[in-house]
Amino acid sequence: MTAAVNPERVLKDLRELWEQLGKEQETGVLRACAMTLIVIAEDDEDAEQARHTLGVLMHDHPSRAIVLKAAEDSETSARVFAECWMPFGRNQQICSEGIEMTADAANLGEVARLLLPLIVPDLPVVLWARGARFFSTRYFDPLFPLAHKIVVDSETARNSRGAIAVLRELHARGERIADLAWTRLTGWRQAIANVFDDTPLELAGARVGYTGAASTRVLYFSRWLERSAPGVRVEMEQVAGEIPGIRSVTLSGKNGLVTMAISGAGLLEVATGGRTSRQILPPADLDSIMRAELSITGADAVFESVLR
Repeated sequence: MTAAVNPERVLKDLRELWEQLGKEQETGVLRACAMTLIVIAEDDEDAEQARHTLGVLMHDHPSRAIVLKAAEDSETSARVFAECWMPFGRNQQICSEGIEMTADAANLGEVARLLLPLIVPDLPVVLWARGARFFSTRYFDPLFPLAHKIVVDSETARNSRGAIAVLRELHARGERIADLAWTRLTGWRQAIANVFDDTPLELAGARVGYTGAASTRVLYFSRWLERSAPGVRVEMEQVAGEIPGIRSVTLSGKNGLVTMAISGAGLLEVATGGRTSRQILPPADLDSIMRAELSITGADAVFESVLR
């Protein structure tokens, strides 16, 4: 269904959509919603990719999804849709609702006023800004007051340090920021925490080996190590390899040495005290890291300390 972007008209179309779904399913449908998830897509292709990810996320994080295609000189329009699935062993579908909008990127102040009545009352609002434009334009600023949390991916930015500076400024202004580049570090941080739980090590130095450019993920990781062990020198070393990212970490202490290195697809080999073990890193695909990020309802104090 399509509609001129009048909030009352859009909400009416959503009601009609649910009535239609109920008639089509003899066993009825279960309407699920735990948040409003506003997704800013760069173009039609990006919006389609976002819709695919939303279809996966809805299973764990049902929401009213608003996919906003913000392009310069675009006319404002809207259509409603539903994402439905049937849990294993059940004969009733679960559905979440969505709104797909197109709007002029230079007029998002007016769009914010249109979106306000479309937000589900008394539930969290997450704004997911996809792509690199977030770090090079102020177009999206009018949308920030709508959200309890803003999710970005700084690894899409061309300038890693510039992207971190943008996020640091927003954090200083009181915005709650989440960066998928940081979320991808969860497995590495857990591995280091496990080492210190099992092997007391008075850390004296650390070296991070990475391939490709010094991405925000690499910079975050080095900063986190520095914050975790004040006074310890952390070195970053570019190494050979085709897949960009962190490849190894060496921790040196007065009473030992710990080395961690990627040894295969998703495998991390940890050598300490003459023993070697392997562990599986969490999946780093977009569906998995977005699912993990949406599970964090409050502030991420560790990430915020790294931003400061």
